[in-house]
Amino acid sequence: MSSESHTINQYFSGGTGGIGGGGQQGGSGGTGEGPRMNYDIETVNNLHIHGSGPEQQQYMNSTERTKIIDWLSPINFFLRQAEISQSQQKGTGKWLLTDPCFQQWESGSGKTLWCHGIPGAGKTVLASMVVSHLGGASFKHKDIGVACAYPNYKEAEDQTPVRLLAGLWRQLILGKDIGLAKILYQQHHEKCTTPTLDEVSNVLHTAITEFSKVYIVIDAVDEYLETPRQILLEYIAMMGSTVNLMITSRPHIAPDSILPDPDTLEIRANEDDIRRYVDAQIHMSSHLKKHVKNQAGLQEEIHSKITSTVDGMFLLAKLHIESLSTKTTVKGVREALKTLPETLNDSYDDAMRRIKEQNEESRNIANSTLTWVSNAKRSLTTLELQTALAIEPGMKALDEDNMLDIDIILSVCAGLVIVDEQVSVVRLVHFTTQEYLESIQLQQFPDAQTEITCSLLTYLAFDKSVGLDSDYEGNNNDLPLLRYSQYCLVHAAGPPEHVLKDMVLAFLDQASQWRTIRHNWELPPWNFRDWPSRPSTLWIAAAANLLETAKCVLLNGASSQWCADSPEISVASYYGHFQMVRLLIEHGADVDVQGRYYGSAMQAASERGHKEIVQLLIEHGADVNVQGRYYGSAVYAASEHGHKEIVQLLIEHGADVNVQGRYYGSAVYAALACGHKEIVQLLIEHGADVNVQGGNYGSVLQAASVYGHKEIVQLLIEHSADVNVQGGHYGSALQAASECGHKEIVQLLIEHGADVNVQGGYHGSPLQAALKRGHKEIVQLLIEHGADVNVQDEDYGSPLLAALADGHKEIVQLLIEHNADVNVQGGYYGSAVQAASVHEHKEIVQLLIEHGADVNVQGGNYGSAVQAVSAHGHKEIVQLLIEHGADVNVQGGYYGSALLAASAHGHKETVQLLIEHSADVNVQDGYSGSAMQAASVHGHKEIVQLLIEHGADVNVQSRYYGSPLLAASEHGQKEIVQLLIEHGADVNMQGGYYGSPLLAASERGHKEIVQLLIEHGADVNVQGGNYGSVLQAASACGHKEIVQLLIEHGADVNVQGGYYGSPLLAASERGHKEIVQLLIEHGADVNVQGGYYGSAMQAASALGHKEIVQLLIEHGADVNVQGGYYGSAVQAASVHGHKEIVQLLIEHSADVNMQDGYSGSTVQAAAAHGHKEIV
Repeated sequence: MSSESHTINQYFSGGTGGIGGGGQQGGSGGTGEGPRMNYDIETVNNLHIHGSGPEQQQYMNSTERTKIIDWLSPINFFLRQAEISQSQQKGTGKWLLTDPCFQQWESGSGKTLWCHGIPGAGKTVLASMVVSHLGGASFKHKDIGVACAYPNYKEAEDQTPVRLLAGLWRQLILGKDIGLAKILYQQHHEKCTTPTLDEVSNVLHTAITEFSKVYIVIDAVDEYLETPRQILLEYIAMMGSTVNLMITSRPHIAPDSILPDPDTLEIRANEDDIRRYVDAQIHMSSHLKKHVKNQAGLQEEIHSKITSTVDGMFLLAKLHIESLSTKTTVKGVREALKTLPETLNDSYDDAMRRIKEQNEESRNIANSTLTWVSNAKRSLTTLELQTALAIEPGMKALDEDNMLDIDIILSVCAGLVIVDEQVSVVRLVHFTTQEYLESIQLQQFPDAQTEITCSLLTYLAFDKSVGLDSDYEGNNNDLPLLRYSQYCLVHAAGPPEHVLKDMVLAFLDQASQWRTIRHNWELPPWNFRDWPSRPSTLWIAAAANLLETAKCVLLNGASSQWCADSPEISVASYYGHFQMVRLLIEHGADVDVQGRYYGSAMQAASERGHKEIVQLLIEHGADVNVQGRYYGSAVYAASEHGHKEIVQLLIEHGADVNVQGRYYGSAVYAALACGHKEIVQLLIEHGADVNVQGGNYGSVLQAASVYGHKEIVQLLIEHSADVNVQGGHYGSALQAASECGHKEIVQLLIEHGADVNVQGGYHGSPLQAALKRGHKEIVQLLIEHGADVNVQDEDYGSPLLAALADGHKEIVQLLIEHNADVNVQGGYYGSAVQAASVHEHKEIVQLLIEHGADVNVQGGNYGSAVQAVSAHGHKEIVQLLIEHGADVNVQGGYYGSALLAASAHGHKETVQLLIEHSADVNVQDGYSGSAMQAASVHGHKEIVQLLIEHGADVNVQSRYYGSPLLAASEHGQKEIVQLLIEHGADVNMQGGYYGSPLLAASERGHKEIVQLLIEHGADVNVQGGNYGSVLQAASACGHKEIVQLLIEHGADVNVQGGYYGSPLLAASERGHKEIVQLLIEHGADVNVQGGYYGSAMQAASALGHKEIVQLLIEHGADVNVQGGYYGSAVQAASVHGHKEIVQLLIEHSADVNMQDGYSGSTVQAAAAHGHKEIV
C-alpha cells in the first residue's frame, strides 16, 4: 500500500488580471494566478509542486480549489514579484546577500530583519531580490516556504491586514491541503460575509506549520497606514518561531515597539551598483550613448558627478540620467552636470521646470497625465490613461484620432511617469513622486478633481458610451474607461459638485436606468448589497456623500418621496457619512425605517463601526432594539464585527443583549466566533445567556473551547454555562477542547463536572478526539478521570485502533497500560496487531503480544496481521508473528495470503522466511491468483526462481491471468517468460483475460516475447481473447513488426472472428496503413466481410483513412460492397463529412444512389449531418 511520489510541473497563467482589485497585484489573475512565476532571479521557470500520488494533480486543477483561493485571497503578489524582479539591474544588490547581518537572519530561526533606507535607495528591488534568492532555496528544500507582500499607497483600501495575511497564505499553499480554507468558505460564502482577521490568521498559521522554516518579506511598510501596519506586524509576530520576517521601510518607521529585538540593516545604493546602473541607462539612451562614444572621458564624468550627488539613492540617479538624456550636445551634458540637483525635491522641481519649458501642447499633455496618475484612486492601465486624455468637454463620442501614443505621453513627463509593461499599468516613478505632487497640488493642479470628474461624466454620457439602459456585456477593450468610471462620484464629492452641478444632477437622474452596468462595478456605493429597485437622485447622493447635491435635491422637495426598500439614511449610515446622516435627519428622515437587508440605519452603522453615527441616531430617538433583517439587531451586528465601543454604547441605552440574530444565533456567540473576547466579556457581564444554542459549534462554551479562550471558558462557567450541553460539530465542549489540544480547558471542564465519556460529535468521544490528534497529555488526563479506553466507534473501532492508525506510539503504550482491549476488532486494519504491523511498529507489536493479542485474528483490509506485514516487507515483524504462532497459510484479505502479498511486492527475504515456515507455494486466492502469478506480473524474477525451487507449479491456473506465463507475457517480463519455459511452462495453455501467452504478448506489443514463445512452439493461429486471433490483436494495436513475425511463422491473414472480424478489418479501422499493406501483400482478402463496419472499405471510409481507402481500391476492393452499420463505404464517408474520400469513391464508380443503410441515400446522409459540400 505504498504511495508513489509524483512531481507536478505547475505554472500559473495570468489572464487579464483585475485592475479594479488592486492593479499591480493583478486582481485574481484571470483564469490562473498570475504570470509564469519564478523564484530564481536569473531564470524564469515553472514551479514544481510535489504531491503524493496522481490525485494531487487533479486536486491542484480543481475548480473548487481555485474558487476558494480566489475568495480568501483576492490579492495575488506573484505578479508584482515577477514585475519587480525583472526591473532589477543585473549584477546589483549582491552585497546584501553577503552581508553578515543578512546571512545571520537567513540562517537563524524566528528572527526579524529591519532593512531601513532613505527614499529611492532601492529597497523594493532588493526585497524582490531577497524573495528570489530565498525562493531558490525553497525550490531545493520543499520544507522551506517563502512569501512576500508589497503594500502600495494606491491600493490602501484593498490591502487590509486581512487581505495581506491572506495574500501571504496564498503563496504558501501551492500543492498543499486547503481544507481549513474550505471550511471558512462554507461558513461565509452563503451569507456573503468575509473571514475575520483571526480566522485568516489561523489559516495562515496552519499553512506555516507545514514547513520547517518560512521566510516572510514585507516591503515598504512606511507606505502602509499606521494602524493597519501595527495590526499586520502584530499578527505576523504571533506566527511562531519558524518564521523569519524581513521588512523594509524608511528610517522614521520604528518597528521595534511591535517586533521584539529586530536586527537592523541600512539600505544604501553603493557606488558599484550606481555605476552599473548608470552604465546601463547610458546604453539605453540614444543621445547619451552617442555622446559618450564620441567624447572620451564623458562617461567617467557622468559617473563621478552622479555618484557624488545621489547619496545612495538609485531614484536620484534615475532622475539625473533622465535629465541628461534630454541634452542634444556634449556641451549641454557637461553644463547640466555642473548644476545637478542634490535632493529629490530639487530633482522633481527640475523635472517640473523641464515640463514647463516644453511647447504648449506637450506641457498640457504632461500636466493632464500627472493630474490623472497622481489623483487616480487606483493604478490606471495604459489604455485607460490614453482614453482619459482623449476626452474633451462637450464631446458626444470618443474620437479615436485624439488618442495619444503611450510613448509620446511618457516622453513629455520628464521621467516622472513609467509603464509596467508586463501588466500595462501606468505608475509614478516612486512613492516620493506622489508625495511631491500632492505638496504642489494646490499651486500646480488646483482643479484636478473637477477635471477628472468632468472627463468621467462626459465619457459616461457619450452617445455610444456604455448604454446605461442596456444590458452591457462587453469587455475593457470595448469601453476602456468604463471600469474606472465607477470612481466618478468619489472624484465629484466636494468642489466639483459646485462647478459641475448640472452635469452631476444630469448623471444622477439616470440612476433608475442603471442595470447591468452597475453589476460591472464592484466598489462603493455601486456594490451596496441593499441597492434599491429604483434608486433616486437623493439616494445616490446620500450613498456617494455628495453633500451639496443632496442639499440641492432636498430643497427641491425630494424628502416627500423617500426610498422605501433601501432608505437613504441606511446607506449613508453604512458608509459613515456623518454630515449626510445629520442632513437627512434634519429633513425628516425616519431613523427607524427598515430596509430589505439592514433592519435599520442603526444596524448598518453598528456593523461598520461608525460610533458617531450610532450616537447621532440615538440622540434623535432611534430604537436600539429595532429587530429584523440580516443581523436581527444592532448589538448583534456590532458584536459580530468587533466594535466594542458601539456595543457598550448600545447597552448603555438599553439594548437587549439576548436578541437573536441570523447566523450565529446570539450576539455573544457571534462575538466569540469572530474572536472578539472583550465583547464576549462585556455581553456576559450585562446578562447575555451563556447557554444559548446555535451556530457551527452548538453552544458558546463549545466555541470558546475550540478557539482556546480559557478566560472566556472560565467566565462562562462562572456564569452557569452547562459544561455537558451537547450539539454542534464536536458534540460537546470537552471533545472540542480535546481535539484542539487545549489541555488547560480540558482540565477546567473536567473540574466543573464535564462527562469524560460523553458520546457524539465528529470523533465520537473526547478520548477519540484527543488521541486522533496525538495529544498525549490530554489522553492521560481523560483516562485519569475515568475515560473508557475501550469505547467503540464506527470509524476506528476503538481508541487503541485509532491511535495505532495514526502512529501515536506513546498513546498506544498509555492505552495498553490502562487495560485497553488488545484484541478489539474494527476499523480499516481489523485488529490492533494488524494496524501496528502495517506501520512497522515492532515494539508495539511486541507489546500487544505480551498483553495477549491474538496474532491470528482475521479481518481488516489485509485479512491477517502476517499478510499485512508481508505486503510491506517488514521481515522482522513477520519473524516475530511467526515465533508467536502466526499461521502463514491463513487465507483471505486483499492478497489472499501472506506469500501472495510478499511475492507481489518483491520482498524476497520475506518470501524465503514464509517458505521456511511451511507457506504453501501453490495456494490460490486474491486478485493475482497465486504467488507465482503475482511475482511474474511484477517482474520479480528471483522470487519466481525461489518459488520454482520450492515446488511451485509453473502451469497453475487461476483468475485474471490464467497462468504465470500468460501474466509475465502480458507485462513484458521476458526473463521470467524464459525462466518459466525452461521449467516446463505450457506456451499454448489457454485461459485468463487474453486467452493465451501469445495473444497477450502480441496485443501488448512485446515482440521479443512473441519471438520467444513462437520458438518454443506457440500456436500462431490460436484463437480467443478480445480480438479473436493473435494476428488481429497485433494488427488492431499497430504492432507491425509482430504482424510480420506472425505471418512469417504461418499466421492465417484471413482468419475471421473477434471484435473487428479479421486482421485487415482491424488495421483498416484503426488506421494502420503499413499493416494493411503488409496483410494485402500476404494474401489478405480485401473484400472480406464482418465486424461493425461490414468491410475494410467501409471501416476506412467512416474513420477518414483516405490513404487506406486508396490502397484497398488499388488492390481490387469493391467500392459498392454492402453491409455494416452504414450500408456502404460512400454513405459512411458522407455521414462523417470526409469529402475527399467521397470524391475518391465516386471516381471509382461508387453508387451514390444506393438506398440501403444508415440514412437512406448518400445525399440524404450528407444532408442530415450538415455536410453541404458533399451534397
